Amino acid sequence: MPVFVRNLALEYLVEDGVLDSAKMLAMYGKAKWRHAHGAFYLNHTLPSGVEFIFRAIKEGEEVRILGTDTHLAGRCMWNAIPFFNATPKEADDLSAVVACTNQAQDGVFVTHLVNAAVLPELQEGNSIAMQVVAFPFALEVYASREAYERAYADNPETSDFPMLLTDKRVFPLNFMLKHDPDLPEEKRNRNLPDDIVLVCGPVLAVREAPKSDETQKASFIVATIATQFGHLDVAFTLDMALGEACVKGTYVVFSGMLSADVAVEGLENWLD
Repeated sequence: MPVFVRNLALEYLVEDGVLDSAKMLAMYGKAKWRHAHGAFYLNHTLPSGVEFIFRAIKEGEEVRILGTDTHLAGRCMWNAIPFFNATPKEADDLSAVVACTNQAQDGVFVTHLVNAAVLPELQEGNSIAMQVVAFPFALEVYASREAYERAYADNPETSDFPMLLTDKRVFPLNFMLKHDPDLPEEKRNRNLPDDIVLVCGPVLAVREAPKSDETQKASFIVATIATQFGHLDVAFTLDMALGEACVKGTYVVFSGMLSADVAVEGLENWLD
């Protein structure tokens, strides 16, 4: 999963276009260790609630970092049933991207699993608990659902989104285009990324995250919206949002990625 610098206002950690190694090492040194069936996740949480999670394995007496995830702690909990492993072939064993449905099986979403290797085994059909947050790439705010529908109907060809979404829908368009058995083979684009989702829903609450460092120029916003799978936290900076000011009662539409922490409900596995 990418490190979401812009969404989480982490520019203060960037030097010459890359994450500052000294600052990352400082976080690594303060991190809490989580056991993950022979491997480890090292977690450092900033005052804003942003989590840096280092994926690590042991090679002899050495610890090798395979990669870094960003996540945002929160209270939006979903229970979902994974049914398809969409993890890229080049990904390491501590990463996972899965397509899931709910108990009613009336929808599908694709998400990155954070701390995926704490699960005893990722089995199709077994419900798992996850704390979920969304990181938009493009986001629009409307005064209401009706305003969103009118705007799309008036100018569908200029919309940033390829369709009018059903209310509170989380829709993995690329995944559906690649795996829909009703589509002819020649119409399937195998190069589309599975992990991009389209989402819309009413805003239930908005909060501004505290800054994590005195050199941080801006904070980020967390809007909690209603979706078909449950409440969802959406993290973004003000300059990313087009349209209305994002307040309780407005309506958001975005494309982006979902991040789901599965180290919950007894699977925290912290090491002393």
